[in-house]
Amino acid sequence: MKMLQNKLVMYLLVAACAFLQFSNTLNHDYAWDDTIVILENPDVRSGFAGLGEIWHKQHSDYLHDQIGYRPLVLSTFAIEQEFFPLNPKVGHLMNVVYFSILCLVILLFLSEIVPEEWRLKALLVTALFIVHPLHTEVVANIKSRDEIFQLLFSLLSIIFYLRWVTATKWWQMVLAIAFFVCAILSRENAIVTLALIPLTVLVLGTGTLGQRLKGLIPMLGLALLGVAIIAAAQLGNAGKAETEGMGIVYEDPALGNGLLYHVVKGLNRVANFNLVMLRYLRNFIWPVDLVYYYGYDYLRVYETKDIVSVFGAILTFGLSIISLAALRYRKMFAFGALFFFIGISPFLQQFNFMPDAMADRFVFGPSLGLCIASIAGVSWVTEKRFGNIGAVGRIAIASLIVTVFGFYSYQTFQRNKAWKDNFTLFSTDINKLKNCAKAHEHYADVLHEKYLKTGDASLIPDIIYHYQRSIEISDKSYYSFIKLGSNYASFGNPEMGIQLLRRAVELFPGRADPNFYLGSALYDEKRYEDALPFLDSSILFSPKMPDSYFLKIRSLEALGRLDSALAEAEIAVVLFPKDIRVRDATCDLLMAKEMYQPAFAHADTLLDLVGVAPVYWKKAIGIRQIAGYNAEAGQLYQKGLQQGVDFDN
Repeated sequence: MKMLQNKLVMYLLVAACAFLQFSNTLNHDYAWDDTIVILENPDVRSGFAGLGEIWHKQHSDYLHDQIGYRPLVLSTFAIEQEFFPLNPKVGHLMNVVYFSILCLVILLFLSEIVPEEWRLKALLVTALFIVHPLHTEVVANIKSRDEIFQLLFSLLSIIFYLRWVTATKWWQMVLAIAFFVCAILSRENAIVTLALIPLTVLVLGTGTLGQRLKGLIPMLGLALLGVAIIAAAQLGNAGKAETEGMGIVYEDPALGNGLLYHVVKGLNRVANFNLVMLRYLRNFIWPVDLVYYYGYDYLRVYETKDIVSVFGAILTFGLSIISLAALRYRKMFAFGALFFFIGISPFLQQFNFMPDAMADRFVFGPSLGLCIASIAGVSWVTEKRFGNIGAVGRIAIASLIVTVFGFYSYQTFQRNKAWKDNFTLFSTDINKLKNCAKAHEHYADVLHEKYLKTGDASLIPDIIYHYQRSIEISDKSYYSFIKLGSNYASFGNPEMGIQLLRRAVELFPGRADPNFYLGSALYDEKRYEDALPFLDSSILFSPKMPDSYFLKIRSLEALGRLDSALAEAEIAVVLFPKDIRVRDATCDLLMAKEMYQPAFAHADTLLDLVGVAPVYWKKAIGIRQIAGYNAEAGQLYQKGLQQGVDFDN
């Protein structure tokens, strides 16, 4: 035990254990939100070239611009992409390294705030944080590095603010402010640091109450700074909504968030999110059924009069009273409990709305408070009940601690495996999420991806089943309607797909995607006249989506309405001058109307767009031959050879 109280040994042990606990994530692929934040984020994918856009908050309809203003974390992703493009192993390695550093800072933080006799308990708190399964999502999912950074910098800010209160050295305050800014630039919920600093100073700080209150005066400036950063990111007019009208439709928040689905308001809202908080507490104590997504209808919604809501309110009230009462008798327990309540408050959605009702990543920072309260509470009970238990009793308690920590560590190691990639994650959790619409959609998505790669027709029944199950759970399963309906043709049942897409048009009026996919399905079945009204609606709702124009042009062409098709094509060329299919269709129409010179111009523009693709060179040469311009056709052929076009391909 004396060896464990050696600071160097303690820190080395913490770093090694933190790294080893998550070492089985190092060979993982991208998963879950990594797609939005990294793979489909052009700013991150651009490496150094994207840093300017990352720090210049964008307000567009793209999903990667909807995650909030977190430039510090996104910059680390961009730097990794600069040197190691599309290499998830590097991302996972850095997450484990950052988590290890965080655990060292946690031990440093605890060493700053606890009395000397609490040193070993500080190590136990850190160890509990390391092994707890609730933290798997944050470490194993590269995107969730924002949670690691937020807690890391928030704790450093608290440490140096506490030191400033004690020693009043100006550089300590400068560091406290700098780390607070870093925390805010990592994740917006770092704003809770403004409450955690006073909590730490008042409950665990030294000096008289008056001295501690005086030390909190600079908090006003820190609060103004934090609010200013968040407000600038939220209200700033940086960036344009480039995708406006392009048919990008997000999942109805009612489906993503099981509580919003029922339009939960007032006391009912408070009661249900109180139950979400209690669910976090339950998951902390018994983390054996964790899932990647807590959506509709996995979380049940209760009325305020339900016994569960009443019991939950009583339990929360009791825990609050115990926490406040402990301020006088067991400060560390009270501090840990209040740390949790403060940390989790932004995620209880009393004043804000998020797409997820709850998530393991939301409790990552707040769980540090639960770790502190757990060790303090167990110590409190054992000291009170078993104060003189002797050597045998101490061995028994030590064995119990090792058993619990070992159990958590094993659960974490096993849970890590589920986060290997999307297929592993979704297939692992689907049995726990049988009543979750979005989970069935996710699983059907990865099955469909596998089908496209392998052509394995045995996957089709499962794909259809899980999309259908998503629709059965909620008729707001927008993407399940679209994906299943648009893919039924490849499954050999196009008419079923058309029926499903007609239903989607009825359920989601005013949206482009259902109309487009229905028009596309009818077009594929050569039902051009039937397709036109839906393609028109798609253009009406999303006038910047070139696919709708292209299919409308081809439909009119197939129906022999060449003048109407050409009029539509001229509009499309102006809107989408670099769209190859629009140019190609326009060229065909001009040739059909024997308008050769304009056709040649569009054909030549196509060559500039496609480079050395032989199919368009052959077409450009062919239409000149058809028009009788053989000399020009020969010259174009020679030009193509000089530019490296493989006409034999």
